[in-house]
Amino acid sequence: MAASLTPQDLHAWLRSRRSARRFLPQLVPAAVLQRMLETATYAPNAHNRQPWRFVILESSEGRQQLAEAMGQEFAAALHAEGLSAAEIEAQLARSAARLHDAPAALLLCLDTSVLDTYADPARTQGELYMAMQSVALAGGQLLLAAQAEGLGGVWVCAPLLAQAAAPPALGLPASWLAQGVLYLGYPAGEPLPRPRQAVDEITRWV
Repeated sequence: MAASLTPQDLHAWLRSRRSARRFLPQLVPAAVLQRMLETATYAPNAHNRQPWRFVILESSEGRQQLAEAMGQEFAAALHAEGLSAAEIEAQLARSAARLHDAPAALLLCLDTSVLDTYADPARTQGELYMAMQSVALAGGQLLLAAQAEGLGGVWVCAPLLAQAAAPPALGLPASWLAQGVLYLGYPAGEPLPRPRQAVDEITRWV
């Protein structure tokens, strides 16, 4: 089938991806998730270190543990922003409900143990930045793989607020830094496209 697709077909398909936040109550088969993960591992990455790590949040207990870990840090951040106790509680409840209700949820992590370290702190920091970019590319490829399977998905950055709390909550190695969580499932309806900036407005040819 791929041989019959034109570049225009592929561009149209790539541009059709949407972030889906509402899903049908239908489980995502394990074989589908496995194919998506394998496709994600073909993402470009710095030095071929492949620093991405995937945690499938299959059990309600695992999701609850992550929700509690993220909730504590999220609550502190919201309190610092001046939100009231009622507003904080409402936001935490919405966040936890999204995590529990998603047919499939995947925590995307960065394994710092595979990175090089140097005497120069700036160079070591650069390695971390490159690894973060690599993990992000794998996450983006995973979302495209989900679309290829007829799934919808959305990337949520809340785990960034609980990088230290997530590993012990889920029994993960301390070197696995949480980068985001992907909610996946068969979409309930077609998400509306959001406007994009014109390429000419955001591009310079030098």
